[in-house]
Amino acid sequence: MTTPGATALLASALFAFHSNPWLNLHHFVRAVARGEPAGADLTAAERQDWDAVVALYRERYAQRDLLFDEGMVAIKTALRRAEKQETLAGLGLEPALAAVLERAAPVYRRHWWPQHDRDNRAWIAAVEPALAAHGPALARAVPAAYGRTWPAQPIDVDLSVQAGPFGAYTTSGPPTHVTISSQDPRYRVCALEMLFHEASHAWDDVPTQGIARAAAAQGKTSPRQLWHAVLFFAAGELTRRELAASGDEDYVEHALRSGAYDRACGGCRPLLAKHWGPRLDGRASVEAALAALVAAVEAPVARAP
Repeated sequence: MTTPGATALLASALFAFHSNPWLNLHHFVRAVARGEPAGADLTAAERQDWDAVVALYRERYAQRDLLFDEGMVAIKTALRRAEKQETLAGLGLEPALAAVLERAAPVYRRHWWPQHDRDNRAWIAAVEPALAAHGPALARAVPAAYGRTWPAQPIDVDLSVQAGPFGAYTTSGPPTHVTISSQDPRYRVCALEMLFHEASHAWDDVPTQGIARAAAAQGKTSPRQLWHAVLFFAAGELTRRELAASGDEDYVEHALRSGAYDRACGGCRPLLAKHWGPRLDGRASVEAALAALVAAVEAPVARAP
């Protein structure tokens, strides 16, 4: 089940993009098993093969988390290795899973994969000019916010018809691997920013640990997703600045478009700009910026007398 040129559709010093039929099949079947309409006119024999894989996913995989379930991450990792393979032999997958995926693969390839592959490639082609123009600057600025540098090897990014409820997810590995939905409109409008946001998960230990230390030192609690708001702000604000320097003054970052700040920290973007923003300018250390943010976002925990 191979596609000519499927590996590394765009390879640079930053990202290597993939459109992998096995990984797309996995995400698509999971979505169908969760109720997503498939919309194809199958023959009786095709319907039998397709229903078998959907039934197995509905029973064993549909409700499992793509990011936090180690078994699901292992399936994704195995299917990544199958990108150029016709079968799933030798990948360590559960035999029942490998068998139904192999049965369903010709049906998927015939009815859905051509359009899914076109969508994946169109997403990559659309982001390529922005990445060529702005990627080097963002690849310096985004990891620098966390005191890190861009990895020596390109970060692998798989485009997929589905990528879970949020449209993308990243496993930190090592190495870091990003999966992005080519059909989710949120990741088309803000494609450049969200590439760097997802890549930022390679360094999310910096805000998670820094916030935890600051909260403990101050005797405070912080919103559970405050660290994620830090990632959103850094990638979004740095992308906005980079585009503005090239004349695009109208860019609106993803977290503002999607309401992510409201969900993560009760609309704390002004506090992020005030306290984490200086870190992006190089005017504050990571520790000082996160400590100031923690102090501003949440009230002290009531202590027993």
